[in-house]
Amino acid sequence: MRPAPSFALLYACACLIAAAWSAKADAAGIDCAKAKNKNEQAICADPVLTVRDGELSQAYRAALKASQYGGALKKDQLAWIKERDRCDGQVPCLRRAYVERLTELAPGAIGGKFDWNGDWTRSDGTSSLSLKALGEGKYEMELQASSGANTGLLSGRTRAVGDNEMLYKGNDPAAKCELTFHRFHRQIQIEQQHTGSDCGAGVGVHFSGRYLPGLGEAVATTHWNLLDLGVVLTPANDAKLRKLLGDDYDALVDRMDVIDTRADQEGLGASVTNGYVRGLASLMRALLMQTADGRFWVAIRADNKQDKPELRYYSNDPAWTAKLPATIDAWSDGYQEAVPVRLMSAGGRTLRTP
Repeated sequence: MRPAPSFALLYACACLIAAAWSAKADAAGIDCAKAKNKNEQAICADPVLTVRDGELSQAYRAALKASQYGGALKKDQLAWIKERDRCDGQVPCLRRAYVERLTELAPGAIGGKFDWNGDWTRSDGTSSLSLKALGEGKYEMELQASSGANTGLLSGRTRAVGDNEMLYKGNDPAAKCELTFHRFHRQIQIEQQHTGSDCGAGVGVHFSGRYLPGLGEAVATTHWNLLDLGVVLTPANDAKLRKLLGDDYDALVDRMDVIDTRADQEGLGASVTNGYVRGLASLMRALLMQTADGRFWVAIRADNKQDKPELRYYSNDPAWTAKLPATIDAWSDGYQEAVPVRLMSAGGRTLRTP
């Protein structure tokens, strides 16, 4: 559940104004000369966040006009600001927070009357909820969630506690699976009290989060890119990477499901991000090396057109199009399965086969 709001923060959101890629930093709606915390300073300094700040301002104003629960929406926005500020100035965290909130403020998630009964989709698109009224404040519930290749399914009955809260408690005392459903204007926030395994879900799978009204195909769920994930820091470098990878740009995004950082063993001055899909780490993985001036070295483990596994390697550095940096070489050797390596920036020829 999001933290309890402080009404003194309301105006921090209300003052946000629209921005463009070329706008000055103070277009974020924050007085950048007086930025008083790490988050405000990060928003002022980052062009992507400046734009997101402007988009959020417009979306919030439109949501207030469309909502039948304006007071509750204001409280929810204040709570989001407090949650956003937990990012402590970290740009990737702030970028993700803004994109998630923009999804929650989409028109289809705001307009109309609230009713527990119906279908719901979590804002990230990885979980769905169905509630069917049984009478006397009871509902038949079915929850499905996923994280990478791992899944979870939970069904049972819930009971309403007043107009704005509902509870679920599993029948197995040993599992201790409990969920709390909170109403936020026309949306539902689920708070899971115990681990995914207690609720019968796979590793990394949980049911917590913000659920928007409607089935997945009708909900404007988040479509991530490397800028919004904070993996790539500037729009210019993101454009370079898109040009370099082509269709494999989306494959790289998909593999950033779980990420960590590695050391640059080659001494190229690059930051190194390792990514993989939970539950499929050996089959769907990638390594991204990048420098501030837009040089890239990328390895993506995927299947070719014949459904055979391969490692596709890209680089826009002419000195490295035909050979692997030591960082990527050591990373690829860290998996038991050896696969062919294709040099995509050198005509697609095969560097080596197992």
